[in-house]
Amino acid sequence: MAVNPWFRLLIYGMLGFAYEIVFTSLFDFVASNFADFKFKGYSSIWSFFIYGTCSFCGEQVYVHTRNRLSVFWRGLIWVQMAYTWEFFGGLVLNQFSARTWDYSHYKYDIMGLIALEYAPLWFFSGLLQEFFYEYLLSLSLLPSAESKEGIEKKIESRNEWKLEDR
Repeated sequence: MAVNPWFRLLIYGMLGFAYEIVFTSLFDFVASNFADFKFKGYSSIWSFFIYGTCSFCGEQVYVHTRNRLSVFWRGLIWVQMAYTWEFFGGLVLNQFSARTWDYSHYKYDIMGLIALEYAPLWFFSGLLQEFFYEYLLSLSLLPSAESKEGIEKKIESRNEWKLEDR
């Protein structure tokens, strides 16, 4: 039995939150011409939900495409998903004046909500995310039949050892 979907959603949200903090700290370091060694990253709690839900849905896309599409086509799907989630997430957050990003200073922005310059980043980060999908989907809370047999043998051998001491 795979781990609980709510647990996976939580992990995906935390991963996205961490990605954004690392990315913003590295981006600011490069933007400062490698002069700012503080590496201060930043994010918003909203990114937790945006990344979490996008990755959770992406998990199901991955399950259905991993053996059917090449890495290139899956990478394009990740770009499309990231832009879709970021765009509509930004539209919703705009309604509450809660959007924390503004890409309007980029040459290829769309309504300041997404920047097409980030396509390579989304492509490769989506492919990186596939490793997490594979890992989290392979986790199990219950031991497999093989490991159950091994546990039972260990328990039996311990019981035999205890009986011999008497």
